[in-house]
Amino acid sequence: MPRPSKPLLSRRGIAVEALALVDEEGIEALTTRKLAKRLGVEGPSLYNHVAGREDLLDEMTALIGEQIDTAPLEHEDWRVGFVEFARSYRRAFAAHPHIVATVSARAVRTDVALRAYDRAFAAFERFGWDGHTASVVMAAIDFLVLGSAIETFKGGFDRPAGAYDPDYPHLAGALRAAGDDDIDDLGFELGLAAVVAWLERVEAKTTQG
Repeated sequence: MPRPSKPLLSRRGIAVEALALVDEEGIEALTTRKLAKRLGVEGPSLYNHVAGREDLLDEMTALIGEQIDTAPLEHEDWRVGFVEFARSYRRAFAAHPHIVATVSARAVRTDVALRAYDRAFAAFERFGWDGHTASVVMAAIDFLVLGSAIETFKGGFDRPAGAYDPDYPHLAGALRAAGDDDIDDLGFELGLAAVVAWLERVEAKTTQG
């Protein structure tokens, strides 16, 4: 059977290539011209599958959302399930840091994302959390996950610790003390532990009341 003379396009395939482009070159590189060139087609042919940039961003966001594992939320111990869910959420977005700020600024509207939120809130209800508590917790996890995926703490300082000594000795001391530890992971885990500790206090008050 002869091979098609033109690449076969699909909505998902376009989104996969677009996400790869952003991972490699940043969100500014996401142009019709560059994407079409990577796919080996002419720009207008992309619009047979995606309506425009916003539609494409929706599909790219859905690809990332598919990597979030909500299965841990079924664990009999809510602490274990909640923590593993949050870690999976972070891993999915941390793999694509160049698009996180753009995604974070957009409304949640893909079916993949909305279903993930719905499953999370269903699990929170099973855990015995009321709607207000569940919303506060989900907001905290969003902030922790997306914030840590956008920004790397140690990566924000591009000089050796000693270079900061003359003018910023306390900063230099802290960076030196951090050494080779993965401060970004440790910071995320600290925030996650604080959310769990808060939930345990809420649970204790509910039980006592």
